[in-house]
Amino acid sequence: MYKKIYDKIQKSCCYITVFLDDEKISEGTGFAFTDFGQVITAAHVITGRFPIKTEDYTDPNVKIFVKFPDIEILEYKVVFCGLNIKCDGFNKDLQLDISVIAPKEDKNRKFKFLPANINPPELGEELFIAGFSDELHISFGLDNLMKKEASGAKKFHSAMDKGYIADMMGPLIKRAVVGNARRIESTNTSENLTVTTDSLYLDNGIHSGASGGPLVNKEGVAVGVITQRAITNASQSSDPNLRVPSGSTICISLGCLQIVNQMLAKCS
Repeated sequence: MYKKIYDKIQKSCCYITVFLDDEKISEGTGFAFTDFGQVITAAHVITGRFPIKTEDYTDPNVKIFVKFPDIEILEYKVVFCGLNIKCDGFNKDLQLDISVIAPKEDKNRKFKFLPANINPPELGEELFIAGFSDELHISFGLDNLMKKEASGAKKFHSAMDKGYIADMMGPLIKRAVVGNARRIESTNTSENLTVTTDSLYLDNGIHSGASGGPLVNKEGVAVGVITQRAITNASQSSDPNLRVPSGSTICISLGCLQIVNQMLAKCS
């Protein structure tokens, strides 16, 4: 029933790895939203932490690699990373966990993509969430069975470390319903900017590695991005501070892209 949408999601999702010199500092999911390969992801996928700090993604030693299925590894650059809005009456900026990255070199290639819609999904709407969750494991543990001294083993593991799981596995796609939706409207009167976005709870869980993945409607259109898995208190007498995944996923809608486009236009 949903095969066409699943195929579209699989081909549009990418595995992102971020290196500082030779050290991998972050990894996660992203998805193309234009045919020339611009990618939406969570900002913390690019920086490896949240809140976002400018120096984390402007360091010239930071390299961002993106792997789409059946396409060689490509190096990407940041278009924007984290959206900071000074809100009237707030002590600190409101920071949205969303980023857009683009290919560092134009290779005149057309990408499979999920068109992005800034209109949020509705409460109770059934959608799809996708990402390279750490729930995924290569069948039969073949990656662990390979002898370290075997011919090509080092090359294989190096390739997997830079995202070839996109070819070996593809993203995990789940169906979910919007169980809670809250609109956030932030205004900065001094700059005459108003940002509207929606915080969404989906009633299915997705785990580490899936951050930055798409929230997709039944028309095959991206309407949000995965930012984190929801955590709940599981206090016990032996561990009163215990917190565990609740089984839900937190996403934000793509409404902020409208203001981002306006800001980028001003800078160009």
